[in-house]
Amino acid sequence: MKTRILSLGIAMVFCATFLPAQGRGGGGQRGGGGGQGTAVGQGQQRGGQMGSPSAQGTRQGDQDRDRIRATDQQRDRLQTCDQTADQLRTQARQMARDASGNRFNTDQSRQQRDQLREHLQTMQQEHQQLMSGLSEQQRESLQNRIQQMDQVRDRVNNQFQQMDHALNAENPNAAQVRKQAREMEKSMKQWQNEYRKMQKDMGA
Repeated sequence: MKTRILSLGIAMVFCATFLPAQGRGGGGQRGGGGGQGTAVGQGQQRGGQMGSPSAQGTRQGDQDRDRIRATDQQRDRLQTCDQTADQLRTQARQMARDASGNRFNTDQSRQQRDQLREHLQTMQQEHQQLMSGLSEQQRESLQNRIQQMDQVRDRVNNQFQQMDHALNAENPNAAQVRKQAREMEKSMKQWQNEYRKMQKDMGA
């Protein structure tokens, strides 16, 4: 009897010592797993806040366009300038064709020259109205585009003067008239492209 009582007491002491230690060990493992999950979650959150470079670039581009977005009036003027440039380009191309070979007629070419002058003056006025209607921020952001337009405009004016000089001669040279008309057509195409790029820049 004494032996059984002694054995039972030893077993109870063993259980009281071993089982609590095992419980504490399991709890420590669960706590460690929770800490790891928290660290991963924080890392993902920081990654989401930073965002990818492409996403940041897209947002920056949208913000830039919003700052220089065209008003309704500017949108209408851009479309008008685009259409006038297209008309001038078409007229210059037709003039070059009419000055080819035996089809050249001095009176006809001079009439075409006068029509070109009238449309060019109209376009210059429309262009000036567009430029004067830009805000300071728009002008600064579109500075390179405006400079490109100014260069093309100067080239067109010079080409028209050369054409005018050729047709004012006593015996106009068809080859010279045709050359200037073709060059003017190319320049008007470039000017029209600049208007369309500006429309895109300004979200129009």
